[in-house]
Amino acid sequence: MDSIKDLLEIWKNQTSLLAFEEEATAYMYQFMRRSVEQVFSLLDQAITREKQAEGWKVDSHKDQRILQFLFGPVTLYHTRMINPEGHACYPLDNLLRLRKHMRYSPNVEYETATLASRMTCREVVKTLATWTQVQMSHTTVMRCVRAVGEAQEKQDQELVIQAENGELDGKRQPNFLFAEADGTFVRGLKKRQHIEIKHFILYEGWVKNGKRRLLKEPYAVMTSKGLDTFWEQVGAAVEQRYRLWQTQVVANSDGGVGYDEAHFKDAFCGSHKRIWVQLDAFHVAQSLIRSLHGDKAWITRIQQAIQRKDRTEVILLLDTYESNLDEDERIKQVEKVKQYLIGHWDRLFDWREIMAKETLPENAGRLGAMESNQRHLTFRMKKRGMHWGESEEGMVKVIQGIRNGTLKAAYLSSFIPTKRDERIIKKMIRIASLLKEPTVPSIGAHRGRIGTNASSSSAVGKLNKVLTFA
Repeated sequence: MDSIKDLLEIWKNQTSLLAFEEEATAYMYQFMRRSVEQVFSLLDQAITREKQAEGWKVDSHKDQRILQFLFGPVTLYHTRMINPEGHACYPLDNLLRLRKHMRYSPNVEYETATLASRMTCREVVKTLATWTQVQMSHTTVMRCVRAVGEAQEKQDQELVIQAENGELDGKRQPNFLFAEADGTFVRGLKKRQHIEIKHFILYEGWVKNGKRRLLKEPYAVMTSKGLDTFWEQVGAAVEQRYRLWQTQVVANSDGGVGYDEAHFKDAFCGSHKRIWVQLDAFHVAQSLIRSLHGDKAWITRIQQAIQRKDRTEVILLLDTYESNLDEDERIKQVEKVKQYLIGHWDRLFDWREIMAKETLPENAGRLGAMESNQRHLTFRMKKRGMHWGESEEGMVKVIQGIRNGTLKAAYLSSFIPTKRDERIIKKMIRIASLLKEPTVPSIGAHRGRIGTNASSSSAVGKLNKVLTFA
């Protein structure tokens, strides 16, 4: 196939650059599909010969399966063989690590899952059809999300097992380490069902980006499973990344069930310093706004009393406000916020005020980054009309893997060949290159004649006479 000549022919038949680009793109996709099919065919021949030398038998004629790549569907011809133990398999599929009934290449599944973390499944289908040769349904998109998310979940569970066996040894030793945890709810398939997504973020401080501050070395743990599984994964992530002997840990949460001080201390038990866990200022302000119905004057007075650490005045102000109420519902709300504040009174502080100023990290700010980081989940999973079933954990893990930069390695690790398989693949490529027939350029038909400078009775003359009559 002479690609330059073919592209010139395409250009001759088109009247605009747009039409030429469309035709040229289709041509290049077709060229890639044909080339990849030939490569797989040669690899199948090579591995078939190798297995036959090892005593394997060919079970039947060549079968075929279609594998969808970004450049289009490729027909993969593979030979079914029987090993010496009598078990049938496809050696080429095993060499390429293809799953049973796998229709899409690993890269297509990964790219589909990453797109699905930012847009709806139907939008993913349209995007793939516009920019690639991939055709799939919106339900297939969610199957890709589950497959990729399961790989990230498997990696997280392996870290938990390694942590339990004492096999993890983090290397990073920052002076400060900050952690925040919270949950958000998404709707389930059942009526009035709500699924809690647990979310944990870990970072080492802040860095300036113009007038804004960004988190330094952020790392997230997310799951829709139980709290025990969540905190096990958090502990494993901490052990994998950090050595906390001399690190000052500061945590932040709203004090809800499952996000209390004890869980943070268990997760960071490797630190020899006191672990400070403060109550999230945003949730304190929100609870005051809800219970006092936005009365700015009273809210300001209570917040000032909290800043002065005057517990008696806070109780007095809330009791005074409550005494002026007539509705039972509003009285219950004030009682609830009073219990919330008094029950977490020891956690009502700003971590910067209890640390020596000379030890504070550069660009030190208030804790509370969790609320803005929740948007990675809420923007995708809490849109109007969305309900989640068996795919919610896969989506959560895909979002987590993208945030941490671990998703691609986690998913593609199952397709990476072992050292032994790498040697086999290289050997098959060498054999396949020998099986490929060399292309000899044509130089056309040769023309010639026998010289007549000899007598017709001579041997040369008689040969010339015979050829001329023929």
